[in-house]
Amino acid sequence: MTLFSNVAAIFFSIIISTLSFVVYAGVPPTSCIATAETENELSLSYWAKKEASMLMCSHGYWAEKCGAHKTAHIIFDRCIEAGYVGAMIWKSLLYENGTGVPQDSAKATELMRRAALSDNKDYATLGKLHYATSLYLGRGTERNVDEAMKWFREAADEGDADAMEFLRTGTHAADRDVKGRSVALQYEAKKLGDAKIPLAQHLIPVANDVAVDNEPTMANKGRTWSLIALLLLIVIGAFYQTIKPRKSLNKGA
Repeated sequence: MTLFSNVAAIFFSIIISTLSFVVYAGVPPTSCIATAETENELSLSYWAKKEASMLMCSHGYWAEKCGAHKTAHIIFDRCIEAGYVGAMIWKSLLYENGTGVPQDSAKATELMRRAALSDNKDYATLGKLHYATSLYLGRGTERNVDEAMKWFREAADEGDADAMEFLRTGTHAADRDVKGRSVALQYEAKKLGDAKIPLAQHLIPVANDVAVDNEPTMANKGRTWSLIALLLLIVIGAFYQTIKPRKSLNKGA
């Protein structure tokens, strides 16, 4: 095999690998279509019926991203009952946002308190930060600055950067309201009587309430197929450039 052929083979391998990646990237790890007709191990409805586990609970996040709020709440409720602290964090966010359930800051704060008191090293620190924030703002609970500072210090001692930022500056931006205001600005708004806008915690953006069978969106599908078409054109063009010299050599012979 000639050097040119080796280079062409490597080039085609790269193109095919890239094409495969683009196709795979357009396919969600779990189907957003959670109907009885399509139920299998890739559907959300399938996982909502499984016994609570780390894997099962993670599908609550995907359900929420798909806009399947009812399914997300089923999963999170079962996981909370089984003691999974990450589900408490997510359910708290949904209560605070009023996503799929009536907005309820008291229930949101109680779940953050439970997370803060847990011995789960992955989520307890996060719970402490947000429970401290709720205490500081008086959101869903009576305002208690001394208690809030205790939780902020605990979170900071465990390495939470936002808790450290609060202790330095009196604010942090890991908890924002619907206007994107930091903790300090939220407190100022509450002092000024701006209580008409529900406060919300945004650790991870929550999906809009869209129909389940609209995911992935047509726009995303269009972009994926456009990339596929572009890569196919590149492959065809490269293949033509590969065989063109051979045709010239044949004519010369």
